[in-house]
Amino acid sequence: MKKEEKIEEVETEEVETKKEIKENKKEAADFLDEKHKSGILRKIFSIIFWLIAIVILTLWSIDWLNVRNNKKPSFCFSNKTHKYDDGKVTECVGLGYKIYKYERSSMNEMIEFVPFFIGIKESSK
Repeated sequence: MKKEEKIEEVETEEVETKKEIKENKKEAADFLDEKHKSGILRKIFSIIFWLIAIVILTLWSIDWLNVRNNKKPSFCFSNKTHKYDDGKVTECVGLGYKIYKYERSSMNEMIEFVPFFIGIKESSK
């Protein structure tokens, strides 16, 4: 009887060990699956980020080239005209930038392409 009991104990331990191995394999597979999913999400967000960055840079480049060639900007979200005694300043607000066209007698006539936080220049006289 002792041999039979030992055999049963060994068989029981083998079954439990096999169950533990299956559970560990399942946990490892679940972990890898979650890691794979997070990797895919990271790639998707990275692609979206770079697409947005490329679009913004393209808009900036087009408007910058237009201003450089004395043409009107293409991508203005709002246009304002500031009137002064000696002329006017036209302000165009784009995506992260502003374009100022100075038409004042107290200043040289010029067009400026600046970041959105830069304000209008005051008279030099």
